[in-house]
Amino acid sequence: MGLLAVSTGIQAAYVVGLVVVLFLGPVIVAEMKGHTVLVAAGWYTLGIAWWIAAFRLALPDSWWAHHFYGPHKLARAEARWGKDELG
Repeated sequence: MGLLAVSTGIQAAYVVGLVVVLFLGPVIVAEMKGHTVLVAAGWYTLGIAWWIAAFRLALPDSWWAHHFYGPHKLARAEARWGKDELG
């Protein structure tokens, strides 16, 4: 018996988990960071742009920056994007 010799229900759970981790996770993080252009580009690049956007510094006015960034990292985001930059 191989590693994937499991019931159909468990296989479906594996597929759902992979979809969430590989596609929905980066899309949600990228959108919360304010990278709407990269989210749109991800549909054309088969999701590669979503991973790039998920690892990039968030825009200073995004939900992600307000909830997860301290003063130092928020200052880095403002220096990179500017205070008036729109996503």
